[in-house]
Amino acid sequence: MQSLIHMAGGIALLLWGAYMVKTGMLRTFGVALKDFLSVRLKNRAIAMASGTTLASLLQSSTAATLIVASIQAEGFLTTNMAFATILGADFGSALMTRVLTFDLSFLSPLLIFIGTCLFFMRKADTRQGQFGRILIGLGIIMLALSLIVAATMPLRTSTELAPLFLEISHSPILAVLLGLCLGFGCFSSLAAVIITSGLVTAGVIPVSTGLWVALGADIESTILALMTTMTASRIGRRGPVANTMWRTVTLSFTALLLATCPFIAEGFGTIPDSVIYFHVTLNLIISGTGLFIIKPFARIADRIIPEKKADAKTGGEAADLFAKENLISSGMSLNVARTELQRITGDVRNFWHDIEIMLRINPADGEILILHDRGNYINQRTSTMTRYLGLVMRGQLTTAEAIEWQYLKNANGSIKVALNTIDRIITVIMNEKCRKNRSFTPDGLKELQALHHRVGVCLEQLAMILAEKDLEKRRALCNTLNNEREAILRDSYELTLRHMERVSRGLSGAIDTSALHLELQSLFNRVVGIIGSAASMDYGTPNDPEPQG
Repeated sequence: MQSLIHMAGGIALLLWGAYMVKTGMLRTFGVALKDFLSVRLKNRAIAMASGTTLASLLQSSTAATLIVASIQAEGFLTTNMAFATILGADFGSALMTRVLTFDLSFLSPLLIFIGTCLFFMRKADTRQGQFGRILIGLGIIMLALSLIVAATMPLRTSTELAPLFLEISHSPILAVLLGLCLGFGCFSSLAAVIITSGLVTAGVIPVSTGLWVALGADIESTILALMTTMTASRIGRRGPVANTMWRTVTLSFTALLLATCPFIAEGFGTIPDSVIYFHVTLNLIISGTGLFIIKPFARIADRIIPEKKADAKTGGEAADLFAKENLISSGMSLNVARTELQRITGDVRNFWHDIEIMLRINPADGEILILHDRGNYINQRTSTMTRYLGLVMRGQLTTAEAIEWQYLKNANGSIKVALNTIDRIITVIMNEKCRKNRSFTPDGLKELQALHHRVGVCLEQLAMILAEKDLEKRRALCNTLNNEREAILRDSYELTLRHMERVSRGLSGAIDTSALHLELQSLFNRVVGIIGSAASMDYGTPNDPEPQG
């Protein structure tokens, strides 16, 4: 019983270490990593290598698959490339089981010490601090593995568990179920395979049973990756579905071989860490052979999950805005620019929605760092849009196209200013609320949340204006947006009076956050004003064909 408790503690520590590595990686390189992958994944070999590296860094093929699905959902990846990347991620996760089971216990205290120094000396809201988090996580993983191995040794002589392990040893189905349970219980096939290897090394179960358990862990990994991407868009699910179909075929064939060819277990039984090497070899074969059948399985996934009109993306245009086909004619170039600006506005709207959490709670510095990164990433896209519009201007534009160009330029510039203001909002909340562990009063929080929501509605209206091509409808939407902006500014005085009334009553939360509350109210109003200026323009005459030099 004590051994099981120690093993449970080791598993929990392993999960915590893997979580620290994953969150540290995403907070340190998250947006930049996603941007890098969306540009670099151009052929199957690079895609597989990138997936292997990504899963190795994140300690999880499931986490890597989620990132790939999100990139594909945005239209930057074809199903072929997404499938190839996920194949590499499965192999990368398997490869880490071999790396982490080497005797690296001497590194554990060193990594934890260096990581702790970086985390506290460089502060958690810096990239150096988050890199320290990664080192701490790696050190904890190594420490956890040594605990798990030590906990499995007494199981060899356990009289209570002997009948259970004997029953499992005689039933491949039970062994596969054990692998599934370990995988889902640990949320990691990596941890399940390492535990199984420890049981085989301790003599608790034979090698042949260990291979079946490892196969069950691989099945769990496939199921978990599919389940976690079910909430993605239809396009984002295609890569994981193609991978699931391929692994279903190959894992079923592997089960058939294990059942009919006992020499496989005998061959692996002659080498140390047989379960680890079986797991790595199996995933290498599945991923390697999968590279040659990518197209048919990707084609099937595309047919199973057809693209709806509402899901249509222009990621190819966004990923390579300066492609020659986007600059063939001024009309086409302006359409590409408008579509990209719509996508940028949609990302700003989602970004604005996500910063609401900072009003309710005080997130960790690492989470705030991710928000800053997201804002910087969108800001870079507005700068790219500025350069693109500069190229478009070199062509011959009709009067209507010149008006459209000026409108897009003004809207893009306004969005850039709005992003800078939003970044200021994040910084102010972080410095004056989160780091000082303050909270708004319930009434004050409701008022700020309501104002935040109204700003979000204005962003939605701006997105609708950019998507609308009919001139009269666009003008009507602009009037609606301007009315909402004026209503928000009119209500601002009333909100200020309510807040000062709470301060006059001596409410501690109101007094502590008084300056912050008023500054946020002012910044929110500023964002509304910027959004209104992004939608406003002099439309002129839409059909004048006169060219502008």
